[in-house]
Amino acid sequence: MTTFFLVCYALTLCGLMIFAAHRIKMLWLHARYHRRPEVPPAWMGDVATVCVQCPLYNEPAVVTALLESVTALRWPEGALEIQILDDSTDETPGIVADWMRMNPERAARVRHVRRTNREGYKAGALAEGMQQTAADFFAIFDADFRPEPDFLEVLMPHFGAADVGVVQARWEFNNRTASWLTRFQAVFLDAHFVIEQEARHAAGLFFNFNGTAGIWRRAALDEAGGWTADTVTEDLDASYRAQLCGWRFIYRPDYAVGSELPESLAAFKMQQRRWTKGGMQVARKHLGSILGSSQPVRIKAEAYWHLLVGLVHPLLVMFSLLFVPYLLLAGAHPEGMWLWFNPAMVLVTGGGTVAFYITGQFFRRREWTEGLRWLLLAPLVLAFGLAMSVTCTLAVAEGLFRRGGEFVRTPKGGRKTVGVPVSLNLRGRTCILAVALVELALGGLMLAGAVHFGQLDRDTLAVILALKSFGFLGLAYFSAGDLWPRFQSSQI
Repeated sequence: MTTFFLVCYALTLCGLMIFAAHRIKMLWLHARYHRRPEVPPAWMGDVATVCVQCPLYNEPAVVTALLESVTALRWPEGALEIQILDDSTDETPGIVADWMRMNPERAARVRHVRRTNREGYKAGALAEGMQQTAADFFAIFDADFRPEPDFLEVLMPHFGAADVGVVQARWEFNNRTASWLTRFQAVFLDAHFVIEQEARHAAGLFFNFNGTAGIWRRAALDEAGGWTADTVTEDLDASYRAQLCGWRFIYRPDYAVGSELPESLAAFKMQQRRWTKGGMQVARKHLGSILGSSQPVRIKAEAYWHLLVGLVHPLLVMFSLLFVPYLLLAGAHPEGMWLWFNPAMVLVTGGGTVAFYITGQFFRRREWTEGLRWLLLAPLVLAFGLAMSVTCTLAVAEGLFRRGGEFVRTPKGGRKTVGVPVSLNLRGRTCILAVALVELALGGLMLAGAVHFGQLDRDTLAVILALKSFGFLGLAYFSAGDLWPRFQSSQI
């Protein structure tokens, strides 16, 4: 039994080290290829026709601000139209109608498109909108995004190159300092937008349109097969299809569009679950054709790691299950290979991950104080990420064995919107509760280990385990707090 635990633990660490090495590779690519943003060529020919698409589903808290932002976009008269693709079942349609009635001049270019069902969810709404316009380009904004008036003026000139299919802006987060939850989310997402996206683009690798704050060329979407709903990340799916067709994507890390982070833990978990599930669905759908394509080996390799990154979460859950048994069996008094193997693996895995996130904080604003502050908070960031692995492991299993699925929107609207959506069915709520119970169990295991090693005066191990237990128990507590009102309302 001892040998079995130690072998499983060693294999788990090796797997985690491989994913950490990929993050170190991203840092290396960023350092090697980081340069000033690509200067777009001069626009030639007639003014391009642009359709701004805003897919909505029950967004009463943010839709007015969205309308104010998108109707302020500057583009020549007659070449811009705005579609509010509204599948809402609450008061949102009334808010849109009232705003249009009260602002007739700004609403002149706006079409309020309503569907009788949510077939295809967001992908279905975008496809429906495409059929109702002859525009050559589509700028897409989710309900919580606030583009500046010059968005089209800055990004559209990139399409002067005939092979450009997408131009993607960086996301910024207007409420990043609202709570510790939003601060942690911003750290994780900054690493993606500041390091990963820029590194992949600059190195000539495939990267993805992020679903919002970007512009598509109609011809690229049409050649790729349009929007499809057989995954819950239609943006990632369409991105790989278009790039396999030869279309080039542009990323502008210097131009950011403000957005909003979910302010309840349950909403954040639902968002991460959808992203992870969708990533695995896209991997299952396209990885074979990518690896069998004529693309260069380095593009294939990066696509492989990009699409399968979700597999790190089951490894993190395994690590959480095996860490305390390892410490009891070998870690408290290591001998032989364990004297160097575990510290070396932990250093590469933890150090690479910390460097990845801290570098993202520095390059976002090029302020050392920001990076150093998060370096001090790295143990809490790692504990939070470890605890999130339970939710994402469930999503990995769903993505590997299920096609499509409901597109569960992430509630937005600041502190006006808390907890899980009222529309989430009993099965979804039960799933969230089950995840919280697993988090509670893993947190309890870590806490018991902390108490045990504290009694043996192994203070370093006790502190490490206590921090990890804090992440699991904290997530379980706040998730249950978000979910409880919904269970109560379903019983009334």
